[in-house]
Amino acid sequence: MKPTTQHMIGVLKTSMRALGFTNREVESRLGVSRGYLTRLFSGVMDLRFDHVSEIAEAIGLEPEDILRLAFPPAQKPASPDVARLREVFGPSAAAAPAGPAETPETAEAASPFAKELERMIEKTMKKMLFGTGA
Repeated sequence: MKPTTQHMIGVLKTSMRALGFTNREVESRLGVSRGYLTRLFSGVMDLRFDHVSEIAEAIGLEPEDILRLAFPPAQKPASPDVARLREVFGPSAAAAPAGPAETPETAEAASPFAKELERMIEKTMKKMLFGTGA
């Protein structure tokens, strides 16, 4: 399994636990068989974007929220290729934040719950990636 896939699975699992969901509850919401998430998270089944999207929605999040938790905006400036793609995709892509700097508008938009969840997931991911001392 690729490291990026392992990372996304970790974010999904941590998000589920942080929000108080068990595998069985999410499987029920998805309308899938018992053990489905175990097979998906263990790599028996390939993780697809559809899986990420459906799991996010089953736990009450938008797919883009999970993606932002897994891959926060880069701190470095966008590469020339990304800048070109933002032009191709139009204003919605071009308006996406280029870095983690929080503006007053984004600070207001982020609920305390979302901030706490993000903090918990970040702390858990650091522990998973760098050991218990992080």
